[in-house]
Amino acid sequence: MRSLGFWLTAMGGLALLTAGISCRDAREAALGWPPDAAALVEGQTITMTELNQVLDWGFYGQLSPKEDAPEPPENVPLLVLEKMIEERLVLAEADRRKISLGELENEAVWTDKSYPTLPQTEPMRLNLARQMRLHKITSRIMADERRFSDRDWQAFWRKWPRNKPTRYLVQALFIPLSTDPPLMSAQSRDNLEQLAQKFKLEGFPAILSAAVWLQSDLLDSGLAEVLEAAWEARAPSQPVRQEGSWAIYEVLNLDRKTAAVAELKAARAAYELKTGEEAFHRWLKTRRNAADIRINPSLIQTPE
Repeated sequence: MRSLGFWLTAMGGLALLTAGISCRDAREAALGWPPDAAALVEGQTITMTELNQVLDWGFYGQLSPKEDAPEPPENVPLLVLEKMIEERLVLAEADRRKISLGELENEAVWTDKSYPTLPQTEPMRLNLARQMRLHKITSRIMADERRFSDRDWQAFWRKWPRNKPTRYLVQALFIPLSTDPPLMSAQSRDNLEQLAQKFKLEGFPAILSAAVWLQSDLLDSGLAEVLEAAWEARAPSQPVRQEGSWAIYEVLNLDRKTAAVAELKAARAAYELKTGEEAFHRWLKTRRNAADIRINPSLIQTPE
């Protein structure tokens, strides 16, 4: 599915601030700036220490929309700081909208013995906790701010692709990575239950999942292609390497009425997501423009 990284990408849509000051002027203006302050967001400080820590972690990924035109290194700190500023504005909505974040503080998964204690574990945990908080608040903002229109929905539905499903009912068979991938005939028409029994007899500890609905536009491109190929072949996929296991996917056949209802639900979910994203970007732009935000002048790169 679409990873939580979408919510972080949503934060970075605004353009960089521009300032009509020279580098020399910026240095002079920075003399009166609070120590270790990268930015002030409505009276709250984002420190240089926080900014440098996020830069060291590298969790913001590709900052340029074009892979062939990466951002110059000198622009990256300000780009990341802009995202951090917008995150602060979003996080402030938890109190304003009375959103409870207490249940997101459960850290049991990080104390499990199956996760080794490594230097990078703590920043990974903090980053995950940050993403979870942002995800919940952003989802609430989207739900509060979006507005639906019957006319827009009907236009959206008319453009929905009808030649192939976008919402799949899927089962998966998982086999530990400690074994070699099981060999499968390209002409095999066995279903996953038959394959599970076959692999168990051959010594593979196979685990069959329950059937779940997956929506193609919310999946990473690799898995979406696997499901589409399995659907077109009307057969289980070849083993796909995933974290901790080999996975074999099967798209279950549906009767025409069930498939039509599934597509209608998928289209409606996509429409609601689209309207929510548009509403969030409008809200963020308005909130950003109204906020009292000051950036350390020394971070603003301008020509002499």
